Amino acid sequence: MDIYQSFIDNSEEFIIGLQTRLTAAQAMAPENGGTGEYTKVNILKNILTGLNFEDFEEIHAPDDRVPCSFRPSLIVTLKGKNRNKSLWIISHLDVVPPGDKNLWHTDPFKAIVKDGKIYGRGTEDNQQGIVASLVAAKALLHNKITPEIDVKLLFVADEEVGSKYGIDWILNNRSDLFRKDDLILIPDAGDPKGEYIEIGEKSILWLEFNIQGKQSHGSRPDLGINATRASSKLMVELDRLYEVFSNKNEQFDVPYSTFEPTKRTSSVSNINTIPGSETLCYDCRVLPVYKLDDVLAQIDSAVEKIKQETHTEITYTIMQRVDAPQETPVNASIVQQLTAAIEKKLGFKPKTYGIGGGTVAAYFRQKGYDAALWTTLDGTMHGPNEYSSIENTQKDASVFAELMSNAK
Repeated sequence: MDIYQSFIDNSEEFIIGLQTRLTAAQAMAPENGGTGEYTKVNILKNILTGLNFEDFEEIHAPDDRVPCSFRPSLIVTLKGKNRNKSLWIISHLDVVPPGDKNLWHTDPFKAIVKDGKIYGRGTEDNQQGIVASLVAAKALLHNKITPEIDVKLLFVADEEVGSKYGIDWILNNRSDLFRKDDLILIPDAGDPKGEYIEIGEKSILWLEFNIQGKQSHGSRPDLGINATRASSKLMVELDRLYEVFSNKNEQFDVPYSTFEPTKRTSSVSNINTIPGSETLCYDCRVLPVYKLDDVLAQIDSAVEKIKQETHTEITYTIMQRVDAPQETPVNASIVQQLTAAIEKKLGFKPKTYGIGGGTVAAYFRQKGYDAALWTTLDGTMHGPNEYSSIENTQKDASVFAELMSNAK
């Protein structure tokens, strides 16, 4: 048995304690009604100091929407024998809102342990990555193992709403942190057995449509222009995107492009008023074979058609756009070394695949860095009763510790 494994096998209390403190921080972005990651970063710094980690760097992306006026990210380093190359394990600090709290069996922001699972918002997405990487790093420290190269744990802000104040800001303002031959691992996509390494993502397009009609009494539709009806017609018309962009790629977990209506809000709250305005949001995940400019051209055509049919004014704002970058090659060093660690610790050779997008890996790939995603996830993120499996966390920590110890 590897000398670090005993620490990991006996880490359950340690994992629960970390998850409990992190879950209570409620690290949501301003767009989601939160105040950012400041509290969570301070909790992490206190934890790391208590665990005898010493080498920290905090990075602040200016954001005057939050009380502290910045969005913090945090780096902790385990110094290696070779200081000219680094293994990065990158997890994100922020979480999504709990959604309908009536669907939760527990308080979303109070970690509850039951049957080997830790329930709470953020426990799987992405605190399992944070905790597993810390367990692995602590296992090396506990056993006085010096890694071959530097090991850097990066905990980033703002991943859930586009990374403008997180990894995107860091790569644009602190590119000195990274080298092109660094190994970059992101534990933010996976499957229950850890059988797949993610090497590619779809393009992302988030849109907010604003439909303007004319408000009137519910009994006098002749005096109004119903924005809700126009919004509904627009949704039906936008369903044609599935027909126009219909290619499939079985390499991806969802093998086709998706165009889904999500958030929808009306200007009225009572039954007997015809709404004069409505907001409609879309989340589009587009296979790399298609250009987002071509998708937007089809959307423009749909908008113009519904405007003419309904006599409304329809505009839209692009809330997020990430054009699919080049995939990480299957023979990239991070993919090969991660594969070897998984084979040794879990006993099988993982496959490679692509996902719908939205992780920090896309920003690295756009800058020419190879990045891979891997973890063991039950897939409860963003839903009610999200949980992280303690067993999964320990599996992840074992693979991370193996990679930390031997990465070159």
